Amino acid sequence: MSTLLTDLDSSPPVSSKDGDLVDQILKEMNGPPLPPPSPANIPNTAVNSYTMATNPATAHVIGGAHPTPADFAAAMHGVPQSSSMYAEAPAPPAPVMAPRPYKKSFTQRLGDEFKIPIMVSILFFVFSLPVINLLFARYIPWTVQSTGQMTTIGLAIKSLTTGATFWVLQRVVVPLFTQ
Repeated sequence: MSTLLTDLDSSPPVSSKDGDLVDQILKEMNGPPLPPPSPANIPNTAVNSYTMATNPATAHVIGGAHPTPADFAAAMHGVPQSSSMYAEAPAPPAPVMAPRPYKKSFTQRLGDEFKIPIMVSILFFVFSLPVINLLFARYIPWTVQSTGQMTTIGLAIKSLTTGATFWVLQRVVVPLFTQ
């Protein structure tokens, strides 16, 4: 057992040595156990004066049992909650009006819609010309058969070349003209 803080003598010790205090503590520890305190001596504290609520705890829930969208918005933006669980939520800020987009004319919209299909059509036409097949036969001979027709591997390489050309036109050449 130990000595309660209220039971300690507030007067200064007779001897100023710490050894005397240690000896006193050791005597109390080795002595007979103290009886438990009686209920009359237990002070009335907040724990003893209140009973626990029987309803489920909802303090951790945003807005209590029935949160509103304003409660969630306030929680997301760090707005402190008032002391009442059902207090009126602060008014949301006025919406910011976006500037009205520029309306394009019919011909501008038509040009934007058909720009890519026209580019693909032109690339298909150019890569279908016999001159391209002759270039493949001259520089990559194993892509062309003896009859002059492209092999399956030759067609795959030709389509990859067309795709790479389209990518270069789309990502490199077009941005150069739009700046």
